[in-house]
Amino acid sequence: MKYLIKTILLLIGFSVQAEADDSESKSNIQQAEQWMHYLAHDDRQGRLTGSEESKAVQQWLIKRFKEIGIKPLPGQEGYLQPFTATNRQGEPRQAANVIGYIPCRCDSERFFMIGAHYDHIGTNSKLDGDTIFNGADDDASGVVASLVLAQALQQYETLPFNIIIAAWDAEEMGLQGSKYFAQNPLIDLTQIESGFMFELVGVPLKDKLNSAWMTGDKYSSLYPLLQKQLAQQGWQLDPVLDPKMGLFFRSDNAPFALMDADSEVIKKAFEGKEKAKVTGIPMHAISVWRGQNHYHQVHDEAELIDIPNLVSLAEALAAALSSLPTDTQIEWHDNSQFNFSRP
Repeated sequence: MKYLIKTILLLIGFSVQAEADDSESKSNIQQAEQWMHYLAHDDRQGRLTGSEESKAVQQWLIKRFKEIGIKPLPGQEGYLQPFTATNRQGEPRQAANVIGYIPCRCDSERFFMIGAHYDHIGTNSKLDGDTIFNGADDDASGVVASLVLAQALQQYETLPFNIIIAAWDAEEMGLQGSKYFAQNPLIDLTQIESGFMFELVGVPLKDKLNSAWMTGDKYSSLYPLLQKQLAQQGWQLDPVLDPKMGLFFRSDNAPFALMDADSEVIKKAFEGKEKAKVTGIPMHAISVWRGQNHYHQVHDEAELIDIPNLVSLAEALAAALSSLPTDTQIEWHDNSQFNFSRP
């Protein structure tokens, strides 16, 4: 009889835990919807770097960081890293990255970086009708995923790394925010073990739910590691969407992964003409976009975003990261294009 009672109590416990987990996911979905509608609202006017709307987003992000429990980086009093960006016309634009971290609550001084860019391309008054490029998927979805992931990480007692959460500015002007941090780091770059950027994670194909892909999958051990961990969370992580598109070089991971390689060296290596020696941190990008036509279009609006799928991805990655052993090391892999080494 006592074994029957114990079994019943265990089942009740599992049921309560399942209900708690389900309730937490529902709460994250509701919050993510609010965050998305703020970032992609017409009032943000396309979040152009240097605009008043962009400055308002910076303050909004700081509030979210504080609410979630993301702290300023060690030695920093606040979250902003101001810099001067340059637009396509060569004009200066005042910009700022918003950066913080979640302490691992452990003895490690290593960091894992997660980022997304909060800027977009603004408006175009020459268009008829809708003139605002809301950038819901590009890359408000990545910012929201970063916030959801950061919030999900707070439930774990310890983490294998300290987790940097970065919201980059001026990505649309040529990855300028992440480049500025890589060249003017607020922590020692040798402490950053690895990381990934979220890029367009809000609009999956209907037959590709719970499925994402990662750039540079052949370049480091992060891909097989995350692929295995995400599979345990019911998510599939595929290789890069199309190797010929060069997507590894087109997101905010690139300034960290390719610190000392100029564009000509990268081009030759990418085309298989000459293997390049490169110093960098194993840094990648994760996306669910598979060629849908909303990219850099005015109809990239909040209504397109599959919030439950986005939240599921962020929560699955949080679980994956939290389950890694404390001695996890991410290594560059030998490949046919680059000879990587760490800084």
